[in-house]
Amino acid sequence: MLAVEDNVRIRRESSLEYYKMICSFPYQNHPIFYENKALRRAYIILLHHYAKEDVDYQRYCKPIITLYEHCFNIEEIYKEQTSQSSLKFIKEIRKTRWKFEKAKLHVYNYKYLFFAHYLLLIYGYISMDHPYVLDVIDKQHLKIHNKDAECIVHFVNALKTGDFEAAKSYLNRKKFHHLHFYYDAYKKQTQFLKGVEKRYLIVGTMSSGKSTFLNSLIGKEIFPSQNEACTSKLFTYVHRPYIKHFILQRDQNESFECVIDGIEHTMNELNENPLIERVYIEGKLSDVLPFENRVVFIDTPGTNNSMNRRHEETTLEAIRNEQYDTIFYLMNATQLGTDDDRRLLSYVKEHIENHNDKPIIFIVNKADEIDEEANESLQELLESTKTYLKQNGFENPSIILLSAYISNLCQKVLNGESLTRREQNQFDFFYDYFAEETQDLTKYATEPCAFRPEIPNDQREVKIKNKTYDIKRIYTVLQHSGIYQIKNYM
Repeated sequence: MLAVEDNVRIRRESSLEYYKMICSFPYQNHPIFYENKALRRAYIILLHHYAKEDVDYQRYCKPIITLYEHCFNIEEIYKEQTSQSSLKFIKEIRKTRWKFEKAKLHVYNYKYLFFAHYLLLIYGYISMDHPYVLDVIDKQHLKIHNKDAECIVHFVNALKTGDFEAAKSYLNRKKFHHLHFYYDAYKKQTQFLKGVEKRYLIVGTMSSGKSTFLNSLIGKEIFPSQNEACTSKLFTYVHRPYIKHFILQRDQNESFECVIDGIEHTMNELNENPLIERVYIEGKLSDVLPFENRVVFIDTPGTNNSMNRRHEETTLEAIRNEQYDTIFYLMNATQLGTDDDRRLLSYVKEHIENHNDKPIIFIVNKADEIDEEANESLQELLESTKTYLKQNGFENPSIILLSAYISNLCQKVLNGESLTRREQNQFDFFYDYFAEETQDLTKYATEPCAFRPEIPNDQREVKIKNKTYDIKRIYTVLQHSGIYQIKNYM
């Protein structure tokens, strides 16, 4: 009876979400990561060889193996003929190893680590008499004592039910030392997923820079941001900490993929595919904006009535029907008061009047394009925005002045990414000009910026194309860009 109850608790989350979580572990910290390539290869090949018999794993093994091949630097797992060489691989896994650490001799092997990992790849409750268990510990000579196997089975089931106290009780034996990786990774993911989720709907006209804004929050340019109608469908970006790759899901398909490289190309293809209505992306947000809670951004197509009526319809449907806590309304600092913007503002105003619990934050993007030599000023931009919004029915609006483009450039430099010649010239200008206090965009917001970045102490300078830049100054420019102002509302 207990097994049935545990199985119900374990299967409360869908297998899709379960395997997404498995793909979100920080495998760069996995004990096998530090071993030689032959052992890493044997470990992953053997995992797939056994787990592929499970129906649930079969549905999601492709993204899992794609991720493992990348994380553990191995390739062509599917082509490996495992049946004839499985015993050789098992001997490699269970082999006793020695190493000196802190003046002590440590004796260990990876068979317990492997067995726990294998059970984690099986969705749902596992009993000791399950064929999957017997196949590994008995028939295939993994040489795990039944009592040890029973402990690991209970350990994995405890993780799956969220009983971390019970799971931790199995970790006090030296032979199970490596199981700490799964305990820590599973617990962090579970606690994160149980946290309160905040959802933000991003709307604006075609020229407002929504994609650039979202890229600045992610710290990577994955959304197309050319000066045209870029986003053609709904994109939902879900913050998933601890990972360096992206998890993609199309529409409501019960499948996903792990994208390691070429995310920009993949996103362009998805955006241009007329058969896809919605894309879900999971990945971490920018390192310069530490988000500890669950955050979801819903990016809508830029509205422009004369170019694509469907873009406007999709955006209005999202405002009506999507689940979100706050609206981030992007405005172009150089094009306030266009017909498209007034039309969209009118619809947003009508909607939020019926939903008083939906706050709206107005983000005046491209504030770096204000030309002081043409008698323009940031203070005048703020006042004209207030007047414009008041004319459209928004009293006492919350306003942020922002340059998502400057934020993106700064993050590129901090990450050591290459810049084009144009980007290099622009960054050089911003590096000097926006370091000045007079260009601090946070001073021209309706609320002061409460967040201050933590500047790394391990690096003082960064070099890009033989030019050296001061890290502290870059963070000053980044702060003045207004990007940290977003933290006030999240």
